[in-house]
Amino acid sequence: MEVDTAYCRLKNLPIVRRILGGGAVYLDGDQLFYQVIARRSDPEVPGFIEDIFKKFLAAPTKTYNDIGISAQYKAVNDIEVHGRKISGNGATEIGGSAILTGNIIFDFNFDEMTRILKVPSEKFRDKVVKTLRERLTTIEKELGDSPNIDFVKRLLRENYETTLGIELVKGELSQAEADLLKSIGEKYESQEWLHLVENERQDLIRKRNMKISERAFVGEATHKAPGGLVRVLVEIKDDRIEDIMITGDFCFIPPEHVRSLEEDLRGEEVTKASMANRIWSFYKKYGIEAPGLTAEEVAEAIVAASSKSNV
Repeated sequence: MEVDTAYCRLKNLPIVRRILGGGAVYLDGDQLFYQVIARRSDPEVPGFIEDIFKKFLAAPTKTYNDIGISAQYKAVNDIEVHGRKISGNGATEIGGSAILTGNIIFDFNFDEMTRILKVPSEKFRDKVVKTLRERLTTIEKELGDSPNIDFVKRLLRENYETTLGIELVKGELSQAEADLLKSIGEKYESQEWLHLVENERQDLIRKRNMKISERAFVGEATHKAPGGLVRVLVEIKDDRIEDIMITGDFCFIPPEHVRSLEEDLRGEEVTKASMANRIWSFYKKYGIEAPGLTAEEVAEAIVAASSKSNV
């Protein structure tokens, strides 16, 4: 797990594993969060996830510009100001609905964000803080001050109405919806859900960075693809994939098919060309949408993890 759970417990910081997936994200009161949920069968909803990002992020992009910040949409899922991110977004598909979530960043606690992460050393932590400060900006940084959050919230609502050609109506949860929300909340706050991926793959995780024999070993690697960060933990035997776990901060729809891809890759020869062909066939067979994460990018991450120099 990327997060220092002991520190989070000490500071009373809740930890939630999002259905959307992705890497560790720090949320606090200095950010305004939005979520768009729409049926993919709706003719107003684009057919491809890349186009969903572009359409649904038009409103927050305009909101930044309305308060005096020249922000631009940056494919696949960011809003940037002069090359620095000022909004991070994720999307997935659940039950036939497209879901996009993101934030408008008024200010950001860089030190706390890096403190909650597990890092190998304090020197590495300092490097992470420096990188974050260089790559992430905020309303406070850009304007020197922050406008009233209720004013920005109203702008965002109006911009969604304008960019999507809709009228947003404020509503309340029914009793049935409130009861469902409570039961869902209990599930997603449970330790079983939080550690689901690790618990399911303990057999492979326990072998991490072990040389099993001359013909078998386990390695891992991280690869930065245009669509996000890809982490691979792989067991190799006789130059073929014995077992593999693929995680990271990327968009993969349907999300449950990441596990299916892992199953499909078992037994595959560890060469970039062979794996890329296998992954492309998998993408085509299951209609996978993974913007910025081509078969070649996944294959490259696996090759890096399969290198004995990483063991």
